Amino acid sequence: MHTFLDLSKGAKILLALCSAVVLAEGAYLYYIQTNMLTKSASTCQYVVSQWEKASPETAAAKEVYTGVIAEVKFGNERFPEADEFKSVISETVAKGTNFAGHYAMAEWGCGTNCQDHAIVDVKTGEIVAFGIPSEAGLSFNAGSSLIMTNPQSNFPTTEKLASSSFIDKLYWFNVPREYYVLADERGISSLSRLCIENAYDGQVF
Repeated sequence: MHTFLDLSKGAKILLALCSAVVLAEGAYLYYIQTNMLTKSASTCQYVVSQWEKASPETAAAKEVYTGVIAEVKFGNERFPEADEFKSVISETVAKGTNFAGHYAMAEWGCGTNCQDHAIVDVKTGEIVAFGIPSEAGLSFNAGSSLIMTNPQSNFPTTEKLASSSFIDKLYWFNVPREYYVLADERGISSLSRLCIENAYDGQVF
C-alpha cells in the first residue's frame, strides 16, 4: 500500500490541487447557505412574488394618468367617514395620481405613530378605499397597484433597536407590516390584503 510520501512529485501536486478544489467548493456552498439564511426573504415577499406570477395583469406596471382630474365625490355610502377629511383628500387628489396609474393616495395623521389613508380614482372622483392604518407610513408608487404598510426604511434599524429599552422593543416588534393590492373586478375597484407579517420579519439581530 502506497502512502502520500511514496507518490511522485507530479502525483502529489495533482492530489493537492484536487484537495484545494474540494475545499473551495465546500467553502462556497457554506457561504451560499449561510448567506441565504441571514438574508432570506420574508414570508410576505414570497407571497408577493407568487401573486405577481398568478396575476400578471394586475401586477404589471401601470401607465400614469395625466388627464383632467375629477372632483372628489364625497357622501360615499361605502365610506361615509371620508367626509370628515374632505380638505386633505381633496388637496391630494388635486395634485394628480400618485398610485396605481390613475389613483391618488391621501394620508393624514391620527395621533402618535398613527396615519390613516384614502384612495380616490382621479378620473372619476370615486373614493375606492378608506381606512388603511399604519404606524410608520406606506410604501407605494404611481406605477404599481401594490401597497406596503410600515416599510422598513421608516423603522428604527436593528442596531438602534438593540440599544433601546424593552418597552420600545416591545412596541416596534408588535407593529405589523401588511401588503395590499388594488384590483378592478367587474368595473369596481377594491382593496384586498395579500399578506401580513411582523415588520422585522426576515431581519437578523
